[in-house]
Amino acid sequence: MQVVTSKAMQELDQYTIETLGMKEELLMENAGRAAAGEIHDMYPKAQTAVIFAGKGNNGGDGFVIGRTLSSLGWNVYVYLLAEENALSGGALYHKDLYRACGLPLAAGNGFAEPDLPGEGVIYIDTMLGTGIRGELKEPFYSAAKWLNSTTAPVVAVDIPTGVPANEEELPDMAVNADATVILEAPTLSTYLYPARHYYGELRVVPIGVPEASWKALDQKRQTWDLTNAAKSLPERTQESHKGDNGKGLLIAGAYNMPGAPAIASNACLHAGIGLLTTSVPASALSAVASHVLEATYFPLPETEEGQVADLQKTPFPWDGMDGVAAGSGLGRTESTRVLTKRLLTETQTPLVLDADGLYFLPELETEMINREHPLILTPHPGEMGRLTGLSPKQINAERFTVSREYARKFGCYLVLKGPNTIITTPEGRQYVNTSGSSALAKGGSGDALTGIVLAMMLQGPTVEEGVCNAVYTHGLAAEIAIKEGISDYSFTASNLIDYLPKALTFIQAQKKR
Repeated sequence: MQVVTSKAMQELDQYTIETLGMKEELLMENAGRAAAGEIHDMYPKAQTAVIFAGKGNNGGDGFVIGRTLSSLGWNVYVYLLAEENALSGGALYHKDLYRACGLPLAAGNGFAEPDLPGEGVIYIDTMLGTGIRGELKEPFYSAAKWLNSTTAPVVAVDIPTGVPANEEELPDMAVNADATVILEAPTLSTYLYPARHYYGELRVVPIGVPEASWKALDQKRQTWDLTNAAKSLPERTQESHKGDNGKGLLIAGAYNMPGAPAIASNACLHAGIGLLTTSVPASALSAVASHVLEATYFPLPETEEGQVADLQKTPFPWDGMDGVAAGSGLGRTESTRVLTKRLLTETQTPLVLDADGLYFLPELETEMINREHPLILTPHPGEMGRLTGLSPKQINAERFTVSREYARKFGCYLVLKGPNTIITTPEGRQYVNTSGSSALAKGGSGDALTGIVLAMMLQGPTVEEGVCNAVYTHGLAAEIAIKEGISDYSFTASNLIDYLPKALTFIQAQKKR
């Protein structure tokens, strides 16, 4: 599913209407009917729909929704927050058609509270669409405030009025919907917080935009969901052997942090890697090995404090590896800086850096730019802030833009973690992950993701698809665990690892349908 900016959505509509020749009235009819059908299915016991409409295309959709719901047996009322003579184009056409059907309509520039019984009523917001930004003006401010006060369900169409479509700041007032029926494709704010809270339950409906329009738009941003994962997860053949499924090196941990390499290693093994070598400080080896029986080990020299010592001349076995991951629990010492530089300049395979492996990258930007092999970075917003010099608040407000600019500048794959993790390729393609749970907000989740990324990027079919599948599987394992009764309070990274086999089985089952 595509994810668009408000400008891209306008260009899509414009191409469909002006170049392909689909009439605006027909596109609006498709949109309204699709939204009405979804609302009808969502609220089978509702009897009355009260529709707040604006004078633009979103309001035109409202008239189609009202007419369609009426034909399905609903009582409908449209409150047009504008004078009738202010409408034009498709909105005017569908207002006139609505009127011709003898359906009730109240119009005017002010806002009057509806005087209707609450039982069996839902309110539908079609006041303002995706092209609006800034603070709400009257009468929309009062209408939004009133909708937020009602106890009846409120459904927004395409976007809740007042919520910006892109990465702009939220206004003081916006409709806080119980559900949003999105037409054709979600916009950026659907996956950004706090804007996401205003959408409520998400339903996306196709409205008949031709494939030719999407091709002309050349969109490079989409969601990554179960269908994508099932299509790209490679199948294992009977004649395959462990060498076919990737040989990886994981460098992590310290004496006081043996959990990070243990979690990452177990996650990597459960995600399907064929052979794994885990490299930890010598004093941490027994603790890690007691929890990870299937890996081989490469002990590292260490300081008296149990952290990695000078690694300038350590003969790492990465020449025989298909991929390397490093960072979890290493510490932010000079030895880690030396290791990071060596990894960037010496490894000739895909490289994953996380946690402490990201810390010194602002000092190693030249090495990043000059690197010729895939580099995958997996920062959370705080770590991304250090990489860019921005605050975590700025990062979260502009996740799409910041990710794309950084990935393009340094030619890396960037996995910006958080709700709806965003994966960006060196070319600027972006994928919004659709799996996950609040249970993942727990120490160790990132270490597990590092291991899963190492395993799945080596199993392909491409690094790009492997990384996307790793993020999706990571989130799906948490979802399944919660559905099977593990509380998001008590959920741990070990639980996540235990549920990786179920997540992969679920994806494989979808592949066979």
